Amino acid sequence: MTSKPKRIAQILGTVSTGGVASCVYNFYKHIDHTKYQFDFYTYDDFPNQDEILALGGRVIHYPKVFNVPKCVSFLRKKFKENGYDIVHVHLTTLSFVPLLAAKQAKVKYRLCHAHSTTHKEEGFKHTVKTALRLISSKNATNLLGCSNLSINWLYRKRADEAFLLRNAIDLDKFTVSQSKREFLREQYDVTNKKVVGFIGRFEVQKNVLFLIKTFSYLTNIRDDAVLYLVGDGSLKDSAVSLINELGLDGKVKILPEIREVENYYALFDVFVLPSRYEGLPLVAVEAQTVGVPCLLSQYVTHEVDITKKCSFMSIDGEKAPQAWAKKISEELDKPRQDNKELIKSAGYDIKDEAKRLEKYYDGLNE
Repeated sequence: MTSKPKRIAQILGTVSTGGVASCVYNFYKHIDHTKYQFDFYTYDDFPNQDEILALGGRVIHYPKVFNVPKCVSFLRKKFKENGYDIVHVHLTTLSFVPLLAAKQAKVKYRLCHAHSTTHKEEGFKHTVKTALRLISSKNATNLLGCSNLSINWLYRKRADEAFLLRNAIDLDKFTVSQSKREFLREQYDVTNKKVVGFIGRFEVQKNVLFLIKTFSYLTNIRDDAVLYLVGDGSLKDSAVSLINELGLDGKVKILPEIREVENYYALFDVFVLPSRYEGLPLVAVEAQTVGVPCLLSQYVTHEVDITKKCSFMSIDGEKAPQAWAKKISEELDKPRQDNKELIKSAGYDIKDEAKRLEKYYDGLNE
């Protein structure tokens, strides 16, 4: 008689945008569904909900963690009803709320997963996140993280206990032939342009307003550059206003997120990410895989420089946008290279990393 797969509760927050949800979903697609099934706990609709249901998974909406009593009560009840042996929480500093519910529900293995850090520019949120580190993993039985940077930041003295699970990607998906690139660039009318690309949330973390200012300086250096911003968020209106204020509305386009995100990378001549903080950005791994030169802020962990070809620059100081503009101009003329083998050998192939996750879960159940 075949045993049923074990269900694991994957606790996410907002999943409409962001790399954490994409990362967990990538693992779910490639894990052995005869052994493990994921229940995705989220605040809102999951972009890939139909695919999750088709594969045997479930999507469960729960109250936001900011209402601690309501959230703990709801999750405790759900955890008991579903009889989970493993609850895997991806909320970084806010993980203490679902972990408390899991402990109260007597869940045997309670996993805390670090996905990011913080930056003083977040203001009050920075203060809160820094304080919450003290209790974030309090009720966890096991610690994980996407990078050594995020692990060391969140767990501090307990960092050595954490399991590093890389933000891996589907290398087969990120294969962009020259013919496909030429076709897409023609479709988007950028055949004779140099495309500066950004993919991310329009939030303080990603520093998109800095990038728009930087691009205004780039237009003084060369007239063949365009900026494609892919994403959405609370700063979108501010971004649109700044684009209009700087007279860039004809050279900057804000594009929606699409499932075939590899098509956007096919357009790019350079990928830029001026983040104020990160865990390990999935987008930078994706960009390197298709051979797009990457320019990243000094706050992005160098662990992401898998190909040893990424450039890192400071985003601090009044003259930082001008320096970035000059560097972007240089990067725009670099040739693209196929880096799939480098990415795979570094452990960022989702097929391989999903097996590591399975083995990790297997170890908990032994």
